Amino acid sequence: MESLETVMEDDASIYGEEGRYRLLEVDNRVICPSSSNVRFLVSSEDVIHCWTVPSLGVKVDAIPGRVNRVVFNRKRVGVFYGQCSEICGANHSFMPISMEIVPQ
Repeated sequence: MESLETVMEDDASIYGEEGRYRLLEVDNRVICPSSSNVRFLVSSEDVIHCWTVPSLGVKVDAIPGRVNRVVFNRKRVGVFYGQCSEICGANHSFMPISMEIVPQ
């Protein structure tokens, strides 16, 4: 099992680039193939989070000490954005998710 960690990119690194969104862009996107089943195992280290990408219909809670699973299959190709949708602390609004679905 591989862990994925991302950090929100600062304004200077995306300034003037077309198609990149401030406060939603990350340095390391989740990349998934299209038209295949993808399973995510989600957990948390500190507080309850909620991993959400609304345009893909994916939402799963990340609870400390518990592993939750979500499986999905998408045919649309592109870049999709989401955020933590749980009130989890002071920097809650700065937890972006960027997922790229690529052709198989």
